[in-house]
Order: sequence, then C-alpha cells, then structure tokens
Amino acid sequence: MQHIYFCADNKYIPFTAVTMASILLNAKKDEEIFFHIIGNDILDVEKNKVNQLKNIKSCEIDFISVDDSIFTDLMSKMNMGYLSVAAFYRFLIPSLASKNIDKVLYLDGDMVITGPLNELFDVDLDGYMAGVVEEKGAFQVGNLSLKGKKYFNSGMMLLNLKEINADDFLSDAFTYYEKNCTQITCHDQDILNGLMDEKAKFLTQKYNVPSFVKCEKDPLIIHYTGFMKKPWLCFSRHPLKKQWHKYAQLTAYKKCPLELLCFNLKSFLSKIFLLVKDPTHKKYYVMHLLGLKFGLGTKDDKSR
Repeated sequence: MQHIYFCADNKYIPFTAVTMASILLNAKKDEEIFFHIIGNDILDVEKNKVNQLKNIKSCEIDFISVDDSIFTDLMSKMNMGYLSVAAFYRFLIPSLASKNIDKVLYLDGDMVITGPLNELFDVDLDGYMAGVVEEKGAFQVGNLSLKGKKYFNSGMMLLNLKEINADDFLSDAFTYYEKNCTQITCHDQDILNGLMDEKAKFLTQKYNVPSFVKCEKDPLIIHYTGFMKKPWLCFSRHPLKKQWHKYAQLTAYKKCPLELLCFNLKSFLSKIFLLVKDPTHKKYYVMHLLGLKFGLGTKDDKSR
C-alpha cells in the first residue's frame, strides 16, 4: 500500500485533486493507493468532488481534520506572506500515520506525476529520515549553517517513519524555530531542512523537477513552483502546463468547453501582453507563442 499525504485547505483542494488524478491515472494496476488529506474544515462538497477520483482507479481517501490552534504561537511570530497554516500540517504526519507503516510520501498540491510511483517508494532509506531532492544553489545552506551543505525542496518528501520520532517531531520544529528564527526565511521548508540536516538522502532530480530546472527530459514529478508558472493561471509561463490541464479534465473541477475556450483565449492574449510589456524576454515569448519547447526553465536560468 502506498500512503501519500497532502496538506490542503478549501482553496487548494482543487489543485490537489489534479495531483491525485495524475497519480491514479499513471499507477500500475496492482498498486494500492491510500491518500491522506490533512486540512481543517474542508467542506463536504469539496470532499465529494475529491472522492469522484475513485472513478479513475480504486483507492482510499482519508480526510484528516486537525486543530489549527497548536500553530497559533508560531504563526504569530513568523511572517507568513502568501502561506496559510496548512503549510505546517506536514509536521504532524509522523504522529498521524499508523505505527505499522514504515514509509509515507508527502507531496505538494501543485504537482503532476507522470508515471508509477513504485520506484520512488522502493528507495532504500535505511539510516535516513527522508528521501528528498536538492535545491541547488540555495542560499539557505549558509544562512542556516547546514552541516550537510545541501538544501532540499520540501514539496516532495519520502518520509522514513522508522527514523523520525513521531512524538517529538512537532515540538522539535518549534524548538528549532525559536533557536534560529532570525535565519529562517522560507518558513516550514527551512525548519524541515534544519531538522533533517545530514539525515536526508538526496535523490535524482526527476523526483521533484521545479520550474527553474532546465533540460530534465524525463521528470517523474513536475513541480509547478513560482507564481508565474502555476498552470491554472491563464498567464502561466510554464512550458509543461498542458500536462496539468490534461489531468485537471479528469477531475470534478474540470472546465466545460466554453470555459476552456475562454481560458485558452485569455492565455493567448496574456502572451501577447507580456511580449509587449517585457521586451527583455522577447525571444522567450516568441518561442512560447509558436509552441516550441525548451526544457523546464527559461534561457535566463543559466545558474541552474
């Protein structure tokens, strides 16, 4: 059984459903999947829509409600920006998971999965708290004084529950923040990196390919990072946004033909607008208008 966790609120549950749809469509027939969605006060109407994903492939879906008040003090001290309290729910995963489960997968809700996840679940994590993917060039390595000299993107974490103290993981997160609050800039992701420093196993890039990575030809997990790259926005600049829309049409949140037409029209017009407003990226937008593909990032991302 593959246990996969998400953290979501009512605003993000439609995007999470798309990620789930991509998992189900690409899973092998013999793969058993159990989705766990941590989210406080998710409406019944949204739960019913998510449960319709079982029409793609038989699976189990569990909605877990938590008490947000345990994070009140932390959020009052931290500048949350665009993040909601849901960002911190993943610290609860070790304590929420059944004691007889050794390994679970956490995924952000702005991803699509292009193939079976069995090879990821089969990764040996003996002696490590999690399997992750490095975010190369991250300034937080020095900012957090990470001994392992590597920093990971926490959108994908294969958690080894045998190596994580479930009873203390949340309190350890609070303690780490109190000690390092002046160095923390990326909220929960910085805390997770600090807690798992030298205890995270770094996996190949294909398991978490963010928007700024170029030339990853066979991504298993596409991660639509960055506001301008979110595929559900008409002005999205992500070259693989059509992948996301393919899976979105398998969910109860799919667009009707008229909505699709309007979305595609606005998308085309936004490209024209951005071409005029941002001449420094003229070549990029011309290529985009012509439908040419050139990796997962812009030509400007040479450092990545």
